[in-house]
Amino acid sequence: MENVINDPRQATPEWLTGVLRRSVLLNRGEVIRVENRLTKRLPLSVVSRLAVVYSDDAPAFAPSRLFLKISGKDLAQVTLAEPYSREVEFYRTISGAMHDPPFIRCYGAAYSHASGNGYVLLDDLSDTHFQPEAPLPPAPEHCEAAVECLAQLHAFWWEHPRLGNDVGRLFDESDLRNFIGDVEKNVAGFVDFLQDDLPVERRKIYERLISSAGKVWGRLTQARGLTVTHGDAHWWNLLYPRESSGERVRLFDWHLWHVDVGARDLAFMIALGWYPERRAALERRLVRRYHESLLAHGVGNYTWSDCWNDYRWAAIRNLNIPVIFWSQGRSASLWRDNLERAMLAYQDLECAELLDD
Repeated sequence: MENVINDPRQATPEWLTGVLRRSVLLNRGEVIRVENRLTKRLPLSVVSRLAVVYSDDAPAFAPSRLFLKISGKDLAQVTLAEPYSREVEFYRTISGAMHDPPFIRCYGAAYSHASGNGYVLLDDLSDTHFQPEAPLPPAPEHCEAAVECLAQLHAFWWEHPRLGNDVGRLFDESDLRNFIGDVEKNVAGFVDFLQDDLPVERRKIYERLISSAGKVWGRLTQARGLTVTHGDAHWWNLLYPRESSGERVRLFDWHLWHVDVGARDLAFMIALGWYPERRAALERRLVRRYHESLLAHGVGNYTWSDCWNDYRWAAIRNLNIPVIFWSQGRSASLWRDNLERAMLAYQDLECAELLDD
């Protein structure tokens, strides 16, 4: 049975040698020294950058810098945590099925149901990639590369026969009823909490969301147009290539992946992520680029009108994000900012007319 570590100090030369041999990367030689260059504690994990030295007989292509992410029930804020096995499952199943996907290369991933601990061991791309400092958005050309990255993921898994079988699960009518019941309860609590801080017009929008919830989320009970989605596709869950690297955008952090409408990731990234001025400059252009990329990667029977309307429907679903953050006890600044952006996008995209049909 594999030793699933729960502390970066357990990433010894012997442990790393075992992991890299199982990945068939280290077919000869061994790790002789590991230096922990940086360890940082995040809300759901501990991450470390490791410098690795090998014996002289190791392959020349063995990675000298690695990124280790350790998760566990003792490390996480329980109210925010999905099962820690999700990211491990992604790298073992989703990423492994794709040829040259736009993700960070994974050398090992494991999860222990007994302990609740898990790890993923990835390439350290700090020399070739960067992240913009939040809340500064990436440059337009990087935004285009980001939506192309999403399109490659979505196109591969678009209506794939494995969806709902050994890859993710699909909503059935019972799931939908239970989900809508939770949405109704949380929205009612959110609206009551805000009281007069929520203008009457916005209160009516939430009332409309609840009365139309079957329309808004019912799409998830149909396999048509569904795919594997990231689930938390904000601009800082991507790494962007440095100018001289010749690399491409890489998407990471997979603990919320699930089966959904592809445009859901896009609306989370753009409609929820930006205020109107930036959306006005880039929104339609990026959604168009996403649609073109889907077609280029083989998706058929999906028109521009289908894509744009899926994006608008997903923008309606964004109204539930500040409710979720509030119900999880997240900071008021976080859910209030998301509330403002979600409401403005709902109005700008004329989402109410979808609910009128």
